[in-house]
Amino acid sequence: MTTTEELLQREDAAWSAFVDAFGAVPDDRRSDEGVVPGWSVHDLVWHCGFWTAYAAEVLRKIAGGELTEDPQDWNALDANVLEDGRAMSWDEVIVRSEENRVRCREALEALPTLTDAAIEEFTGETFEHYEEHAAQIRAFNVA
Repeated sequence: MTTTEELLQREDAAWSAFVDAFGAVPDDRRSDEGVVPGWSVHDLVWHCGFWTAYAAEVLRKIAGGELTEDPQDWNALDANVLEDGRAMSWDEVIVRSEENRVRCREALEALPTLTDAAIEEFTGETFEHYEEHAAQIRAFNVA
């Protein structure tokens, strides 16, 4: 059985590795597209930051017994996230992503019961997400 503490520890380790990956990218390359097609390091950091906030809201709904619904069009939502992130400075992306991460961790800790749905949401939008994009950023940084 997975515990809240185990999830938080895994998230913390993955976030640290993610920070190490994007922190190793020179300042003048953070906005260069190509980490994944059409996306920069700046874009991916905000993408992860946004989705941790999204997960925090889902976890709050789970805690309140509300049904959660997935957005109808993930691609359209991600396009909006990309546009919003590009309007932010690097420092703003970092600060807001950190704030969202804290909110997500707090939402997990506030759950009265750790359900499979909560575990899946937290896992997918935090450490699995960070690990995926950290690997892409590391590959981009050595190219």
